[in-house]
Amino acid sequence: MVLKKVTIHKYKSFLTEQTYDVENQVTRIVGKNESGKTALLEALAKSNYFENNSEFKFNKDLDYPRSELIKARSQNPKAITCFYELTDEDIITVETAFAPGIIVDKTFSETTYYDNTKETSGVEVSFEVFKEWLITNFGVGDQAKDIIRSASTFSELKSSVGENETLPAMKEIKAELTKIVADSADWDDPLDGFIYKTYIEPRIPKLWYFSDYFSMPCRINLSEFASGTITGSLSAEEYKIAKALFELSGLQIADIQNENNFEAFKAQLEATSNAITDDMFEYWTTNQNLEIRFEIEHTSSDIRYLNIRIYNSKHRVTLPLKNRSKGFLWFFSFLVWFSKIQGNKNSKYILLLDEPGLSLHASAQNDLLRFIDEKLAPEYQVIYTTHSPFMIDSLKLNEVRTVYDTQNPKIGSVVSAAVEERDSDTLFPLQAALGYTIAQNLYVSPNNLLVEGISDLVYLNHFSTVLKEMGREGLSDDVTIVPVGGADKIATFISLMRGNELSTVCLLDTFTDQSAKTRLKKMVEQKIIAEKKIIYYHSVLEQSFADVEDMFTKDEYVALYNGAFGASVKATDLEAEKPIMSQLKHMNGNKSFNHYAPANYMAKNIGTLTFSEETLNYFEKLFVEVNKKF
Repeated sequence: MVLKKVTIHKYKSFLTEQTYDVENQVTRIVGKNESGKTALLEALAKSNYFENNSEFKFNKDLDYPRSELIKARSQNPKAITCFYELTDEDIITVETAFAPGIIVDKTFSETTYYDNTKETSGVEVSFEVFKEWLITNFGVGDQAKDIIRSASTFSELKSSVGENETLPAMKEIKAELTKIVADSADWDDPLDGFIYKTYIEPRIPKLWYFSDYFSMPCRINLSEFASGTITGSLSAEEYKIAKALFELSGLQIADIQNENNFEAFKAQLEATSNAITDDMFEYWTTNQNLEIRFEIEHTSSDIRYLNIRIYNSKHRVTLPLKNRSKGFLWFFSFLVWFSKIQGNKNSKYILLLDEPGLSLHASAQNDLLRFIDEKLAPEYQVIYTTHSPFMIDSLKLNEVRTVYDTQNPKIGSVVSAAVEERDSDTLFPLQAALGYTIAQNLYVSPNNLLVEGISDLVYLNHFSTVLKEMGREGLSDDVTIVPVGGADKIATFISLMRGNELSTVCLLDTFTDQSAKTRLKKMVEQKIIAEKKIIYYHSVLEQSFADVEDMFTKDEYVALYNGAFGASVKATDLEAEKPIMSQLKHMNGNKSFNHYAPANYMAKNIGTLTFSEETLNYFEKLFVEVNKKF
């Protein structure tokens, strides 16, 4: 199951309803201090926290916006709504129990109120498929089939079955329907409620929150742990991390006091430490000479302590854990806490990381970013907050959501999928992350034509040069073509360039990614870019759908395709009215191919290739339109 979208109704600094989309793997929340990033994660964590923890339950007196608390005192307002999408695995689980097609809509939402009750909507089950499953599963006769199929509602079905329970198999069906009603939690539609409660609700991911406050202590009083009483030697957060270490090792804390020989105890802790250390030093490149060691201290007053020390093999010294850098301590504590849930395969988790690695050096933050993308993202959805440019991948800016405090007492914090260009502090980490990439790969001028990929750049540069040599109109000399790496990144580049007061025009293929289309549409509505500054290839060609490759005649592009891939496709194999790329993909077994390869082939064979007047006319028409936009 995947979290697709979140709506915060009202929570702390979020005074107005805010909705943001969640990526299938990593969502990166960016904003300056006190913008509302932590509140955003807290609200989500409280919707379905992974353990019973009073700190992660909604409390209207503490969490509801103070300016409206008096008005809401007699109400039970909504806190947050999470929108989920069932995966194929989820659907197969239900279909295995019933029949294929039983799930009508694979999306649903769950709203949590301030009293921590929940309301679910959007769960839709096929009543017709269910009836056919009853007929097949219970082997009913023809008369019973007609009775079952004639029922239009669940209650009508239950009543009809009860009235005809003398027919073969009807008594068993009645028992099945009675069980469904009993387990439906009083839903209006018992079948929807039964399937949700039995198969869907248990698969909703748990939310797991981690921040800098969770830190592993360097010295643990084992006597206190054995008794379960902490008298101030550890903070509540330190106690939780230490407890996670013991649980991870499989040790029973209550047995520690009775253990006379600590070798077995120490061996299990060291085995746990070795596993965590192996994970840590795969991604901790700052210092590879460190080793985690456990020592048992037995005082004269018969108090036993577990000391966690770090051995430096280069300098051959050990130091208490607290004497290592805060960054190292954070990383080690995180891995202990993470390993606790990693070992639980019975539940799915969404990881919420609040300002991860804030105390890490830039290169170590890059290691952490790699850890998130390579180790966490393949198994878990990850949502993390940051204001560090080193915790942002400049190639994945489409995964960024910004949080911005408007300073308006009636609006509060807002979440945006587009980069919030009105606030330079919010924008700065993204500009810094992108800056190096742009500086290394692009020359950005005052006038920039944003295109989706490198192939656009090659084709446009070539035909602009050819047309100018012929005395015809090409691309204006003061315009720089900027390939952004895909339609999903267009919106982010627009905002960043506008933040630097650069003039921008977009030249795009027809959208196939609806989320990218929606983001760009919102930017037009918010007047971040004017609609007249967006050009589509299909408008130049006067077609309903077109990519840059459709600017060529079919014969010409097929020649580039065959030359690049050693293929033998014929233009006559293609339908004249359909876009060429989708047809070539279909001929390639519905597998995508490298769109840059034909462009690269053209660039390498300029001297031997000629293009029709029709193609030249299309490109000239395009350049005329683009130049007008600037």
